Amino acid sequence: MAYYSTPEEMYTKRAEKYKREADRQWAMAKNGEGDYHYGKAKARYRQASENQAKAAAAKAAGATWDKK
Repeated sequence: MAYYSTPEEMYTKRAEKYKREADRQWAMAKNGEGDYHYGKAKARYRQASENQAKAAAAKAAGATWDKK
C-alpha cells in the first residue's frame, strides 16, 4: 500500500474517521434531525472500535506491507 506506511496506521486513521462521522451523526440526532442518525452513529462507533482493535493487533504483531 502506498498511502499508509503500516497496517496499524491504516486502521488508526479509519478509526479516527469513523469516530468523526459518529460524532457528527450523534450531533444531528441530538439536534432533532431524526432517530435515523442515532442508528448511524451507533454503527460508526462500533466500526471505530473494531478498527482500533485491528490497529492494536497489527501493532502487537508488528505487521508491515512487506511481502515475505
